[in-house]
Amino acid sequence: MIYRFNFSGFILAFMLASLVSATEVSTDEQGQLSVKSSELGELALRYVEPIAVDSYPGQRTSAQVTFKHGAAFTLVAPRRVQQVSYLVEVGTQVEKGQPIAELRGPEMHHFLTEMEAAGEMLANVEKRFKSNKMLYEKRAIKESQWIEISEKYYAAMLEYEHMRHFNDLVISVDPLTDLIVIGAPIGGIIDYAPDDSDIKPGDDIAILIPIEVIRLKASVSGALRKDLFALESSECSVDIASVGAVARGFLVTAWSEAIEENCDLVLGQTLLVTPLYRTRAYQVPVSSVFQWQQSSSIFIEKDGQLQVVAVELLASRGGDYIVRAEVPLEGGRVLVTSVSAVQGVLMGLGGE
Repeated sequence: MIYRFNFSGFILAFMLASLVSATEVSTDEQGQLSVKSSELGELALRYVEPIAVDSYPGQRTSAQVTFKHGAAFTLVAPRRVQQVSYLVEVGTQVEKGQPIAELRGPEMHHFLTEMEAAGEMLANVEKRFKSNKMLYEKRAIKESQWIEISEKYYAAMLEYEHMRHFNDLVISVDPLTDLIVIGAPIGGIIDYAPDDSDIKPGDDIAILIPIEVIRLKASVSGALRKDLFALESSECSVDIASVGAVARGFLVTAWSEAIEENCDLVLGQTLLVTPLYRTRAYQVPVSSVFQWQQSSSIFIEKDGQLQVVAVELLASRGGDYIVRAEVPLEGGRVLVTSVSAVQGVLMGLGGE
């Protein structure tokens, strides 16, 4: 943050300081300067109470509405799809079982036939498996024979289960046109590549992103990562769920909690957010801050004494600064007028 020095105001302040040149300046055990407010002559002195705050805004940064890797459900094609017609637009929120796409192609029709055959084969090997299991337990068959029977049974079961997961999504079939209509495996936001007309086995047909996994992802200051608790946008504020421990330069990755629907954000959207950090700080008027011995400082009035207190400027909020002070400011008042004049008094008398 840049502090601008008002040179003309300081000259005027120095002239005013000459009117109260007999003011006594004292120093406490910590080396902090103070002056009695009653000895500042005709200077107009106005004070405000500092406002204690438990958070402050950081520098605005960009964030993306997205989800973590692996959080989405991927719908994979078991066979080649020659043509796909999507029944909902990208970004639509769908319910589980809702029709989402029409798949065409002879290989998809063959898949259904293979599925039926795999079911019959599983039934046969399962029957053999169960009957021989009793014989094996009675040691009526060799162990090598039992291992072979078991391997065939588990292989058939895995193959059938693999095919069944996709088959459970099939809503309707038209064998005359090789058309298969499939439904959404889960509820969520649907995403797909609209230009994919030829989908090969293992390719993605679509992905479904559950609402509860959609979050804000942002890069924030690594030095302040432990104090970060929320990301605020013009739409809403979202609490932080986790902050990465690996830095890229000076930045780390922060993930928010699930985004509420009232935030009105769109998946994939990039927006500006303000990181919010926890701290023990104070809100004081901009006019109260001045430069003293190469540090930002304020005058605190306690028991008739104006004391110089060094502060760290954290952020600005309207016409105020958020500052962190070296000492607690509770019980004191911050000087907001004639600040440069009092500063001039300290400089003038300090040189005698």
